[in-house]
Amino acid sequence: MKKLILLVSICTACLVSCSDDDSYNDPTPVETSSAIRILEVNTETDQIILSNFGTDLTETGNYFLCLGPGTYVRVSDAASGSTNLAPGEQVTLSYDVNPTSGGLGIFSTNTFGSSDPDILLDYVQWGAANQARVDQAVTAGRWDNAANFLAQGSPYTFNGNSDDFGSSFWASAEASNVVRISEVNAGTDQVSLVNFGNVSVEVGDYWLCLGPGTYVRVSDAASGSTNLAPGEQVTLSYDVNPTSGGLGIFSTNTFGSSDPDILLDYVQWGAANQARVDQAVTAGRWDSATNFVTDGPLYEFNGQADDFGSTFW
Repeated sequence: MKKLILLVSICTACLVSCSDDDSYNDPTPVETSSAIRILEVNTETDQIILSNFGTDLTETGNYFLCLGPGTYVRVSDAASGSTNLAPGEQVTLSYDVNPTSGGLGIFSTNTFGSSDPDILLDYVQWGAANQARVDQAVTAGRWDNAANFLAQGSPYTFNGNSDDFGSSFWASAEASNVVRISEVNAGTDQVSLVNFGNVSVEVGDYWLCLGPGTYVRVSDAASGSTNLAPGEQVTLSYDVNPTSGGLGIFSTNTFGSSDPDILLDYVQWGAANQARVDQAVTAGRWDSATNFVTDGPLYEFNGQADDFGSTFW
């Protein structure tokens, strides 16, 4: 009898031991997640960056960017790199976005009318309120309010965490409007202006000036819209001397000014010491009164927004 009791006790102890071992070795499940977010929208370069804020490897190739009804693209068709994103990885997409205003969503399927947060994954709007899909985004918890938008200033950058949504977690770049003379065709009497900045600029009340008494308001000479989005240009008809001249673009009709906020750009061709060149040098809009561009009659600017002087023509 004692042997039987001892045997039962040993078996019970073994069972308890095995039960304890099973419980001890059972791993605690690790919660994983997929959180694909729009990290940046650059309306100047038409580039979008997506980032994986989650803990899972996520294939985004069959996701979609959507600006509104009929305006969408599959991620794999726009991507410049792998669309299989590990945690923390990014992919850059090329997509034509409106620099003035827009609303962009990322969808996990092509059910673009959905407000399911598992489908409408992220959203951002800039430039103006009430963009297409914003009401869906608010319902899905992907944007804070249809009336909230980012002020113009590309690129727009997300600075929040994986569970942060809405305008409070986005930043616009500092706004800059840089209107430059991009071309002077002394053979056809045409001048082109371009917006090198990151916000739209109304240039209708700007002025071209060749010298004292020789000027024209941009709106009176333009052959197209004078409200220039970033990267846009307008062509003006203006009688310029094919032999030599000096042309400035002014933001007001204070033509004697050397303020760089007024005298925005300048170019001289054919000969040195043209009218207004000393003002342009003082304003930092030309390199030297003795420097001029040759080999016309077509003169083209080939620099960047902050490049001034004969070297860049």
